[in-house]
Amino acid sequence: MSASSMRAVVITESLTTPTLPDAFTGLPERRYPHNLDGQTPIEIIEVSVPADQAAARALDLARALKATLFYAHLIDDERMLIAFPDTVVTVERGDDAAIDHARAVGALFEIPDEQMRFAEMWDTDHPDAPAGTEVGA
Repeated sequence: MSASSMRAVVITESLTTPTLPDAFTGLPERRYPHNLDGQTPIEIIEVSVPADQAAARALDLARALKATLFYAHLIDDERMLIAFPDTVVTVERGDDAAIDHARAVGALFEIPDEQMRFAEMWDTDHPDAPAGTEVGA
């Protein structure tokens, strides 16, 4: 991933409408199936977002998420913007306090703790995936 972009990772089923917010129109995307926790079939949307638009797109996602159970995130080599419903949390790689804060925020939206393995996301796209089913970016 280039330093001038962030990769947005969104679960299609997390959105209040079946499509990404309009601001994502025209950005490069790919879609693929994934099993959440190895059990629930979902679709992942990955979008390449210019770094200078990342904060605004994170807010767009936060406004587009269902009220509970889901988050979306944008990530580059050093930073993650985690969009929860109507809320965005910034985490720098290696900042355990920020990761703990993000997990506490996610708990407010009933997101299972095992689905918020943020520290691992810099090295593993979907740390909740069963071994051998990982889809690389």
